[in-house]
Amino acid sequence: MKTIVVGSGMIGASVAYHLAVRGAEVTVVTGDRPGGIATAASFAWINAAPGNSRPYFEFRLKAILDWHRLQHELDGSLEMNWNGSLWWEDDMEAVEEKTWESTSWGYPMRVVSRVEAREQEPSLRQPPDQSVYSAIEGSVPPLQTARLLLDRAAARGAVIHTDTVLALTVDRGRATGVQTPSGLIQADEVILAAGEASKALSADVGVVLPMANLAGFLAQSVPRPPLLHGVVLAPRVHMRQCVDGRIVVGWDFGGSAAPDDPDHEAEKLIGAARELLVDDDLCLERFTLGVRPIPADGLPVIGPAPGLPGLYLAVMHSGITLAPLVGRLSAEEIVHGHALDVLEPYRLDRFTRQ
Repeated sequence: MKTIVVGSGMIGASVAYHLAVRGAEVTVVTGDRPGGIATAASFAWINAAPGNSRPYFEFRLKAILDWHRLQHELDGSLEMNWNGSLWWEDDMEAVEEKTWESTSWGYPMRVVSRVEAREQEPSLRQPPDQSVYSAIEGSVPPLQTARLLLDRAAARGAVIHTDTVLALTVDRGRATGVQTPSGLIQADEVILAAGEASKALSADVGVVLPMANLAGFLAQSVPRPPLLHGVVLAPRVHMRQCVDGRIVVGWDFGGSAAPDDPDHEAEKLIGAARELLVDDDLCLERFTLGVRPIPADGLPVIGPAPGLPGLYLAVMHSGITLAPLVGRLSAEEIVHGHALDVLEPYRLDRFTRQ
């Protein structure tokens, strides 16, 4: 089976890798940014955080477990951080209510004291009186991980093109490939995992993909000595430390409006992190401004495009958390040609069902 994966962020790279593992003939068209655009600008927190419906929570929980499967499958090459998360808000009553709901569903999180918070994150200047610790959560270096998956796909025969997809091609009512500046690439199945660009590419072939994208703005510090063990989710700032020592800081990992003055906003973010941490020398190195590809109802879109055989969609926010599970399940559907019940809530036709 010939397949083309359009997009090489975390989702596209995972789909490509899992297709190659299953013996498909894979071509990945990456554009000029192998590893993706949204992926490179992601907070990269792996979680099944409170606030999701129970079915989607359980889907995300499966994805966390799949990260461990993938880490083992890649022989420990993934530099993952499984040191959990520490979360507190000004309104801790609301946090405790969300925590109770998640724990009642089997999620391992608990309210901890100031002493326990200091043990988890000793570099906090002033640990909160109460916070919630979740041992199951983690993070991953997003760009490096996407590129590792592309490399492993290539090792299994996948062809990686740094071309740009100008359009999807259709013949006799079926998606047949992609048009690039270098020419036409044909396939039996085209997998559209191009993040923000997915809406326009699908619209050109008559597939309506409702999106409600948001900007994702993050500041990154210069490399620092080890300060953070895991992910810290404080009332006004979220932060984690990368394997290279840089600290990634955001107001909201999910996305927000693009700032009018990004340099000033980035300095404010680093300043907020500096106030929380015992490191007066923490300073800004750079910032990233990306787009979070968010389907209109917030849930992933995964599966065959209604009315256009040969086109398979994999577009979502929380692509970091979901990548190994979505990659594996999508590859199984594409290669074996049968629908999986676990993906039914995430089909595109949910937007038009009566």
